[in-house]
Amino acid sequence: MKRFSLLFILLFTCAYLSACSSGEATETIKPVKDKTDISIRVATDIHYLAPELTDFGEAFKTYVASGDGKALQVSDEMTDAFLADVSKDQADILILSGDLTNNGERKSHENLAKKLEKVEKSGTDVYVIPGNHDINNPWARSFKADKQYKTDSITPEEFAKIYENFGLKEAVLKDKFSLSYLAPASKDVWLLMLDTNHYKSNMQLGSPQTDGGLTTGTLEWIKECADLAKANSVKIVPVMHHNLMNHSEILQQGYTINYAEDVQNAFKKANFTFALSGHIHTQNIATDGKLTDITTNALSVYPHKYGKITYSGEKALFNYQTGKVNLEEYAKQNNLTSDKFLSFNQKDYDQFYLNGYGKAMEDLATSDDFDSYSEQEKEAMADTMALNNLSYFAGVAPPKSDGLKLWQSAPNSFLKKYVISTSGAPKRSNDEWTGK
Repeated sequence: MKRFSLLFILLFTCAYLSACSSGEATETIKPVKDKTDISIRVATDIHYLAPELTDFGEAFKTYVASGDGKALQVSDEMTDAFLADVSKDQADILILSGDLTNNGERKSHENLAKKLEKVEKSGTDVYVIPGNHDINNPWARSFKADKQYKTDSITPEEFAKIYENFGLKEAVLKDKFSLSYLAPASKDVWLLMLDTNHYKSNMQLGSPQTDGGLTTGTLEWIKECADLAKANSVKIVPVMHHNLMNHSEILQQGYTINYAEDVQNAFKKANFTFALSGHIHTQNIATDGKLTDITTNALSVYPHKYGKITYSGEKALFNYQTGKVNLEEYAKQNNLTSDKFLSFNQKDYDQFYLNGYGKAMEDLATSDDFDSYSEQEKEAMADTMALNNLSYFAGVAPPKSDGLKLWQSAPNSFLKKYVISTSGAPKRSNDEWTGK
């Protein structure tokens, strides 16, 4: 009798564990937000830098000037302005899809987590995943006077601890191969927060690895998540840092996820209809058949857009639109009197324009291919590059410029390909999308 009872218990236990691992629901899972219609805000690539890590001196100014156009001089205030928009809109959910910090500085992570705690207390549930800059980053730096200093980065375990209240505690499934997790955000919508980053070898490499991917184990785990969602009659929205699809004719390697076709096929088999991503910093919507990838403009760069998503339970429809942080207005409303906020919108435009213009002029001046071009022609070509660059990141059509014809007849180069690829109007609006 004892032997029979023990055998029965073992068989029951194995059957129960098998059901759990295959994603079959043993009971209805309680959603975090007990409602059907929801509003979501999504931001990516905040690249938050704690103000304690810089004196805004010469070393910091040099670093910003040599970068990719991030408005790091207002990083703290830009983040606050965005979170104020989230609170004002009374959003149900806030999603942050990676590159939360400038270069993974521990202090930046800790400061940002404190800001997100306030957001949660206001009634908005926060869900985060890391980006390629956030973990094991040997570039973590502070700035004082004319010098940079190494500062602490964080490990994957420390990331999970710092941000445990922003998705990980709510997870119904966690991937054993990464920091990915599945969270039952609302009655009808679950979030599949995917960690696509490669950070184990960063310290040995001496730099954060740009490309990303998903292991075979994680792809199998995604099927388990899809099965569990199906058993609970809910929709899954996958969120990841790297792009599911190409959002540029030129900028693909290191941005689009490795083995993208395998990931797309896994998503299609799981009946996912769209994904949210970041990393490339542009505002762009790409579609392949019934699958769409929406990458949102980096909050840290011009024009500082973010996504505004609504879900209608009655229609079973998602609607995505963009919002934009108006830091200049936020500064006025909050009595921020520093000179850096005066005419900020124009200065922000000028900074991003000059970043593209300067890089183009440097290439044109140092390449033998352009020795025969006059200084005036080079300036016209740099102007076109800067205007196209501004428009590409904003996700809109570029204005007409005199330098385009010069680029069209110029010798082949990476810069020429980029300028030509960003010269046309988008095939569709990058600021709105509606689908199931």
